[in-house]
Amino acid sequence: MPVPAVSPENWKRTTIITHFVMTTPISVVRDFSFQDRVNSIVEYPDDTFTSSARDNEKDDTDYVHTDFGEPYQMKLRLEDRDSDHRPRVDDHVVKLLDRAVRQENENIPVVKMDFDNKLGVLLDAAERYFSSIQCEAIVTSAATVDEPSTFGNGSH
Repeated sequence: MPVPAVSPENWKRTTIITHFVMTTPISVVRDFSFQDRVNSIVEYPDDTFTSSARDNEKDDTDYVHTDFGEPYQMKLRLEDRDSDHRPRVDDHVVKLLDRAVRQENENIPVVKMDFDNKLGVLLDAAERYFSSIQCEAIVTSAATVDEPSTFGNGSH
């Protein structure tokens, strides 16, 4: 069972994207293991995040997340942590991540990348997709609490 290094930024982004994927309260998502969070992300899309985002971006339609029903933001408080997290991740989940990254972009040399970089590629694609349906994470200062909010009338 690998114990990959995961940057504090990708650790937090994984939590937020899992929140968007599962539409589960952030307090519940935090109780999931890191492996379960990654697994929920790699198994989420029917298609790739990239192709779904591209389809949404082509249209002149203001899509919104069907479960949130309106534009949605999650305020993301960065951790005051300089070192990487070292979670346990089953080989099976690592293979699912590799497959998901290859599906997002077949030109990426997945075998030459470490776990955190692969995770970053997938999270970037997921953020692009969720942005296309008006869900986004907003980075705030360490003094601010993580909290969801709706915003605007479809513009952001």
